Amino acid sequence: MSLLLLIAYSSTLRVAVLGLLPGTGVWGDLQEHSRAVAAPGVLVARPDGALFFGNVNRVRTAVKELAAASDSPPRAVVVDLTASYRLGLPVLDTLADLAADLDHQGVELHLARLRAGPTRSLARHPLHATPSPDRLHPTVTDAVNALGDGWGPS
Repeated sequence: MSLLLLIAYSSTLRVAVLGLLPGTGVWGDLQEHSRAVAAPGVLVARPDGALFFGNVNRVRTAVKELAAASDSPPRAVVVDLTASYRLGLPVLDTLADLAADLDHQGVELHLARLRAGPTRSLARHPLHATPSPDRLHPTVTDAVNALGDGWGPS
């Protein structure tokens, strides 16, 4: 029973929308930090937990819904993968599906804060070519800055 409860709890991740805390270079949850400022034209989303086969489809749906609910449609979505220490095949396949879904809407998918293990897994998956290597970033700030506009930490 404990295992079932753990899987049920883990499969319902919240996806936070992030904004930059002025003067810090730190990205925080817009709901928790009233001073955080969203990047214009960019949705920065962070699953609040590790991605695995049991929750990745819900995260995909949540990211698509957040993009659709924006006042103005974002031109890019940055997914902060801080909490994901491993990216298994189902996760990589679903991220590739998310990239395709967003691409059909004219929105670029960028991935940020991949750890060494997930980066190696990604390098062996077709997703690596979907968001080209210029859409993989060490930090959220790097991802947002790569989108141009010169917007970033002040």
